[in-house]
Parts: sequence; structure tokens; C-alpha cells
Amino acid sequence: MSDGFVLHFGGFALVAATVVAVYGAIGGFFGAWKEREGLARSAYNAAIAATCLSVTTLIALAVLFLRHDYRFAYVWQNSNNDMPPWYLVSAIWGGMDGSMLLWGVMLSAYSGLALASCTSKKLRPWLTSILCVSTASFLLIVTLSTNPFRLVPTLIMPTNGNGLNPLLQNPSMLIHPICLYLGFTGFVIPFAYCMAALLSGDLSGQWIQLARRWTLVAWGFLTVGIILGGHWAYIELGWGGFWAWDPVENASFLPWLTATAFLHSVIVQERRNMLRIWNVSLCALTYILTVFGTFLTRSGIVQSVHAFAEGNVGQWLLTYIVFITLLTIVTIAYRYRELRSPESLESYFSREAAFLFNNLVLLGICFATFWGVMFPVFSEALGYEKSVVGPPFFNQVNGPLFLVLIALMGYGPLISWKRNSWQNFAKLVWRPLLAGSAVTVLFLGIDGTRIIAAVSFGLFVFVLGTIMGEFHRAARIRRELSQGEGALQSLVSVVRRKPERYGGYIVHLGVVFMAVGITASTIYKIEKDFVLKLGQPAELGGYSLELMSLQEEQFKNYAALRAVVQVRDAASRQILGELHPEQRFYPASQQTTTEVDTRATPWQDLYIALGGIDPELKETGAAFKVFINPLQFWVWVGGMIMLGGTLVLVVSAFRMRQVVRESVVTSSVVRA
Repeated sequence: MSDGFVLHFGGFALVAATVVAVYGAIGGFFGAWKEREGLARSAYNAAIAATCLSVTTLIALAVLFLRHDYRFAYVWQNSNNDMPPWYLVSAIWGGMDGSMLLWGVMLSAYSGLALASCTSKKLRPWLTSILCVSTASFLLIVTLSTNPFRLVPTLIMPTNGNGLNPLLQNPSMLIHPICLYLGFTGFVIPFAYCMAALLSGDLSGQWIQLARRWTLVAWGFLTVGIILGGHWAYIELGWGGFWAWDPVENASFLPWLTATAFLHSVIVQERRNMLRIWNVSLCALTYILTVFGTFLTRSGIVQSVHAFAEGNVGQWLLTYIVFITLLTIVTIAYRYRELRSPESLESYFSREAAFLFNNLVLLGICFATFWGVMFPVFSEALGYEKSVVGPPFFNQVNGPLFLVLIALMGYGPLISWKRNSWQNFAKLVWRPLLAGSAVTVLFLGIDGTRIIAAVSFGLFVFVLGTIMGEFHRAARIRRELSQGEGALQSLVSVVRRKPERYGGYIVHLGVVFMAVGITASTIYKIEKDFVLKLGQPAELGGYSLELMSLQEEQFKNYAALRAVVQVRDAASRQILGELHPEQRFYPASQQTTTEVDTRATPWQDLYIALGGIDPELKETGAAFKVFINPLQFWVWVGGMIMLGGTLVLVVSAFRMRQVVRESVVTSSVVRA
């Protein structure tokens, strides 16, 4: 095999994947429109071929990084000889070109999986066309604008590269972008099913069940990606927090909000055949917002520590956003009469009304966040001074909305469908409401100036009480019926029998734990900047901190200045351990990063960042930034609980699909 072929193999595979995806989009459309089964089948084969070719392209790029092939500009810009192999892998998506390729590959892979599992002969031709349009759009952008297989424009091959951005040389970056992109790109499947149903006229319940299943998968990945991103910011940026309402953080949050709304409102459609137009709109809006998030990150219209360099990618993405938005509006208008719900809301004191209120609050948060992100762009476009909206705006507007949302989480499970009895509701609500009120009074008695915190913690206890009450009642009935199951076994049986209901409660439980951690670590945070001198301890928040040594260490990829800080209990003088915050200097990119260290307990995190050596102290002391973040631990625990509940829901959804398939096969055999 010639060296020229090996050199250009990845580029060949990329062009081939783009071509067959374009063919799949066109062939799928005409095959569906003209009802030509042969052409539709050909388009389906093209979509599968695009999946295989795009995955091959990504593998080829990975090989180039692992071989340090600096003939390629992208490899040269994002890696060097001293980087560990695992960071060479994360360098694949560390820059604009590779991240766009990863996006296109994941779209293609999702498309292949969805098409291979689709059994509807009426939906699949349209599904093929929509998915291939999406895949082809992103692969075209990669091929024409962000091709990672471009060669270095020089006759002399570089012997070393510039290295990956030091901020990205963190274990979280091996998983966080992958989960985030799997979440973003996964929403193309429910969108494609939605459009296929509208274009084909098959508006039965099948598409909504399939869309819900794939939305759960994408929502789960996006949730993990957002939480891992928060953890990366917490341990890497050295500012003591995990969420700053950064424009790119918000870009991932927007589709999460609309997807969460869809997952709730789709239950109303399945149970009451209501909110049909609403669900179609939410499904489409979620995918549109994922592309909008990509546009924000790569267009250069907002400034962010997460953003990629500016280029012409934004123009391509904006064109695609306009196209899918117009497609959505036209198809909804075309099917408007068929989409109108035959049922109507009978009472505002019902579970479907609670779901509707939940949706309105989620969309209110979404709109406020979108407005805050885009306000600088709008103000500049209208000729005013470019004004940046900071965290205070988001906290003041979204904070109360989040409290309303959490209140609905406690209120919703206690009411029934259609109409509800006030007597039954009062019987279920009085205990958790009393417990929550007592907690609010307790916190007000401790500190009457922190009213929001007191109300928040009381609300969290109320919701926790309603959720645990639901589990307790179900497990008690289960034990009475089984006459032999233990408490834990009964709980497991309850979740297994109705996973779609109790899996959702587990997710809500995780949200409550996260809300507790977020509230405590935000409102009760302690922070201080000070200089520690060798042998001279300082006290903060019940801790005594003493600088024991400053050490300079040389590693293959960077040089580190490491501080050794001994931590004691300020009252008892008991040694609690040592912390080792660092500053690292990366010669390849000439950049410095801060590596924090934490002492994490279920009650609070002691968080230390090294600011550097004070020149006046002549290496006998250093500047530090110290935070004490109460209950920070429960933010991450809540995230894991949310993931567990999501897994229960996803497994339930796919098992239900298998049961439906088996019932269809059985009925066919009986009829035969």
C-alpha cells in the first residue's frame, strides 16, 4: 500500500461518507415521497455505509495522533511528543476540527442504530431522509470548512507539536465531551421520528413512544455530560465553583430544559392523548437548540473559556438552523388539524395540569437563560453598547423559578389524573408539608437574614417527604401482598413492576440532593485570599492551615510548583491530612494552569488553590485562595442518583419495546 494512500486515507473516507450521506438524504426523500421501495432501500444502505465510513474516519484521525504524524495541521496544533497516550486520544476532540468531526460521526452512528432498529415501513423512508440530511449537513461542514486532515503548509515536517490546551489535559475531558456530544447528537433521533411522522401522516402513538425512548438516552448522556463539565470546572479552573452561567454552559443547558419538558409532557399524551402539538414543538425545539448550542460555541458571537476559535462554521450552522426551523413550522402547519388533541384539560387540580405547569416553568427558565446569553448580541445589533449579563441576573430570575419547579415535583405525585379529591390530597400532603415548614422555621431561627435558604431547605424536605412517601406506600402494599418480602426486596420489586414511574421518582430524588448541595455551597460558601508563610498557620472556618513546604517538580509534559499544606482541626489541633495544590507550566503551549486540591466530606469541601509565590517572601511563603463549600459532596451524589434513575427508565423503555415486538410476532403467528 503506497504512502500517499495511507496519508490521505482519512480524507478519502471523510469525502466518501459525505457523498453517500448526501445520496441517502436525496434518495430517502424521493423514495418516501414517490413511495419507491427500491430507492428507499438504497438510501437506507447509503445511511449505513455513511455510518461505517465516518467511524473509519474518526479511527484514522486517532491513529494519526497516536503516531505523532505532524504532517497534519490539526495533529500538530493539538498534540506534542510528551503528552500521555490518553490525552492524545482526548486531543481528537480538543479543537474545532476534531470536535466537528466527532459530532458528524456521532450523528451518523446514531442514525445507523436508529435505522437498523426501526421496524415501521411507513416511517423508515422518511426517517432515513431526515437523518441523512442531518448527517450530511455536518459532514459537509467538516469536509469543506473544518477538515482535520489538512496538511501542514510547509516542506519541512515538524518534529514536535504545539500541545493540547492545558485546561483540557484533565481526566474529565476523556469522558465529559463524549457524553455531552452523545447527548447533543442523540436528540436528532426523536426529531427525525417526529418529522417522519408528520411527513408520512402516521400520527399514531408509535412515533411518540420511539421518540421518548431515544430522548431518554440522549437526555441521560447530556445530564452526565453537564455534571462532569461542572466537576471539571470545579477542580480545574480554581475559582471554587462549578457553574458560572457561562454562555457555553448555558448552551448545553437549554436543550436539557426542553428535553426535560418533553419527557414530562409526553406522559400526558400517552395517558390522555393531550398536548400533541405541544410535544411535536418541544421535540423539534430540543434538536434546534442542540444545533444552536454548537453555533454558539463555534461562531465566536459570545466569549467563553469553552468556546472554539472563530471561523465560517457559524454561517453554515446558522443556515442549517434556519432550514430545520422552517421545516418544523411548515410540517406542523400542514398537519395542524390532525395534531389537534381530542381531549381537553378537565381540571387545573389534576396531574396533567401539574405536568403542564412543570413545562411552563421549564420553558420560562429556558427563555430567561436564552435571553441572558443573547442579550449582548441583541444589544450590539440594535446599536447599543455591548452589555454582558452576569450570574446575578440568572440567579435572580431563575432561582425562584427553580424553587417553583421543585415544589411541583413534590405536588405532582400526590394528585391523580383528570380530577382530584381535596380530601385525599390533604391526607397525603400534611406530613411532608409539616416537616418542610418545621425545617424552614428552624433555619430562620438559626439565621433570620437568609430567608431564601430557609424556604429552599424547607421545600427540599417537603419534596423528599412526598417522594419517600410514595415509595413507602408502594412497598408496604407490596409486602402485604407478598407476605414474606423484606423492606429492601419490596422496594426493588416496586421499581421493577413500575420502572417508568419509580425511575422518574429516583431522578427527582437526585434533583433534590443536587439542589441541597447547590443551595448550601452557594449561599453558605466561605472564601478568603491570604498568604501562608512557612511554619505560620492561619485559621478559616474551623480549620487550621499550615504551609509545610514548596516543591518544584519537573515532569515530561510540564513543570509543577507544588505546595504541601497541613490541615488541622482548629479546636482540637488534630491533624486531618495534607493538601497539595499546584501550579503547572506547559512549555509547549507556554501556558500556566492551577491544579486545586480538596478535602471532601459529606458536610463540606475544603478547597485550596495555589496563587503563586510572593516575590517579597523569597520562597518562604505563597498566596492561596481557600474556599469552604458546605454540602458540595451532595451535588455529585445527586448526579449519580439521577443517572441511576435514568438507567431504570431507559431499560424499562427498551424492555417495553421488546415486549411489544414479541406480542406482534405472537399475534401474527396466531392469525396464520
